[in-house]
Amino acid sequence: MTIAFTFTTNDFEYVALEGTMDQPILHTKGKIVLPANYTVPQTVEWFENELELLLNNLQPNTVNYRLTINNVTNNYVSSVYYGQAILNLLCQKKGIEIFHVAPASIKPGKFNLPKETNVINYIEGLLGNQSAPWDKSIKTTALMALMTR
Repeated sequence: MTIAFTFTTNDFEYVALEGTMDQPILHTKGKIVLPANYTVPQTVEWFENELELLLNNLQPNTVNYRLTINNVTNNYVSSVYYGQAILNLLCQKKGIEIFHVAPASIKPGKFNLPKETNVINYIEGLLGNQSAPWDKSIKTTALMALMTR
C-alpha cells in the first residue's frame, strides 16, 4: 500500500492505493481540517497524533507527499512544512519508505501516457467517480500515490 499526502494551510489530504500502476485499487482517501486557534506546538502535536493514527491504521509500505516551495509565510511553515516534517519523522521511526513529489513532476510520461493526456481524467478513469472529497486536489494526490506503485 502507498499513501500520498498533500498538506495545505487549511487541511491535509491523503489517498491510499493498493494494486498495481495499471490496476490501482483505492483503499481510502480523506481530508482532515487543521484545528483552528492552535499554537504552533499544539499544531505539531496534533500532526503527530493524526498522522500516527493513519500510519498505524493503514500500515503502508511507502509514503509520499507533495513538496511545494512557494508563498512561504509563517502560517505556511507551521501548517505545511511542520506536517511534512512530522510525517518524515514518523516514517523514519516506523521504517516506512518516504518520498516527496514536486507538482511539476506529475506528468503523463510518469504513467507511460502520451504528452497530451489529461492526467486528472486518467486517474478518474482508473478509480472511477468517487464520493467527496474527490476534487482536482485529491485526484492529484491520488496520482502521486499511483506514481509510487
